[in-house]
Amino acid sequence: MNASEQGRSNRPLAGIAWMAGGMFMLSVMDTLSKHAVEHLSTPVLVAIRSAMVLLLVLPWVARAGGLAALRTRRPLAHVVRGSLSVCSLITFFESLRLLPLATVVAICFAAPLFMTLMSVVLLREHVGWQRWTALAAGFAGVSVIIGPQALDGELGRGAWMALAAALFYAASTTSVRWLAATESDLSMIVSQNLCMLVAGVVGLAFVPLELPGVSLGFVIFASAALLLLGQRMTFRALRLAPVGAVAPFHYTELVWATLFGWLFWREWPAAHVWWGAALVVGAGLYAIWQERRRAAAP
Repeated sequence: MNASEQGRSNRPLAGIAWMAGGMFMLSVMDTLSKHAVEHLSTPVLVAIRSAMVLLLVLPWVARAGGLAALRTRRPLAHVVRGSLSVCSLITFFESLRLLPLATVVAICFAAPLFMTLMSVVLLREHVGWQRWTALAAGFAGVSVIIGPQALDGELGRGAWMALAAALFYAASTTSVRWLAATESDLSMIVSQNLCMLVAGVVGLAFVPLELPGVSLGFVIFASAALLLLGQRMTFRALRLAPVGAVAPFHYTELVWATLFGWLFWREWPAAHVWWGAALVVGAGLYAIWQERRRAAAP
């Protein structure tokens, strides 16, 4: 992609198509992950999928100039971000064991809310009263999803795991802002998955060693490939159109998660999940609208 292509922001329909496609790929990945956690322990799954992601990025590393493309000025920052990603993935997998797919996805929509809070605390970014209002509404929606059983029973444990996954994901994503000035996307992807691979291998010491069969191995490989493909598609969307135009289509993931959960596990979110998700998605869309207004202001 040349410089002129990277700078384009006037193709909203193309950007929307890429974002919607990327969220579909990531939804299929989540579905495959839920299937995998039903048969494998989390350390085994983390180790195998991370190794497969690293294998898949090898051609990218080769095209970028080999190991020289992975040089970093801030190795400790990569380790911190990778550790946050490990915590996010582990808690996400564990929540998939306990909750319907759509419920996990709905709770994880809290990640942008956490990112806004972290941008205020860590990056000293200004947030107006409108976005504070959206944040309050969004967290109210999360509390509705978690419900009165949040502190008791499997639903509670799964909900708190999903909320922790959103928090760790938000911290990992926010830390990209610190690294982006000196580090490449490729170095961040490789370092993140190296940390996950190390964590998975260490975790193998605490669980029985179990290797997936051919069919389950293919599921994990497809999950790794869909992760990379989905990320590349969403990156492409953000190059083709303004964030405000494509970001709302991130929420199409909930539609796919609901459909796949019903098709494969006969799961259907309870009424309180829909009400809570409506609050979270509405808060996110309002925050995006306010951001677009602010960017358009003279």
